Amino acid sequence: MKRFSMPGQLKYILAIVFLASPFLSGNLLARDNHHHPCLQMKDSTLMKRQEMIHSRSHMVMPFDMNKVTHYFIKTNNGGVLRIKAKDPADTLQISLIRKHLHKEGILFSKANFKDPKTLHGMHMPGLKTLSGAKGKFTVDYQQLPDGAKLTFASKDAAVIDALHVWFDAQLRDHGSDAKSKE
Repeated sequence: MKRFSMPGQLKYILAIVFLASPFLSGNLLARDNHHHPCLQMKDSTLMKRQEMIHSRSHMVMPFDMNKVTHYFIKTNNGGVLRIKAKDPADTLQISLIRKHLHKEGILFSKANFKDPKTLHGMHMPGLKTLSGAKGKFTVDYQQLPDGAKLTFASKDAAVIDALHVWFDAQLRDHGSDAKSKE
């Protein structure tokens, strides 16, 4: 019985096409570290979700999303959630940011993540672990000239991982309204 054999160069070309096909077709899925449906969205679905999050943000955030920027900055022991007004002279937005983050800091320190669940969904990555981690992390609130920030810290590796996963999900959901660095 004669076996089919491809010339060497053809094997390499087919391998490259096979490996590159998700990129070429535009169907590359979002990074999936934790096998969660929210992390496996196609670009068009992700854009629709980001638009929905932006339009519903008033349900839990009192400020104008068009006038602020969220920062989700991972650290070795947790992370920093910072919200700043795009216009440092916009005292109304700054006041609303401070009020919001002060309230959220109190809730988060009690492992209460009801507001993120309201906006992003009950199964937002990281929140199950964080909601069950009361006393395993701290949350410190600090006012800043252009807004405020919450600093999350933990010594528990699972909590730190959950914070990072939650920050990644926040960045994905908020799209251009959020950044991972200042």
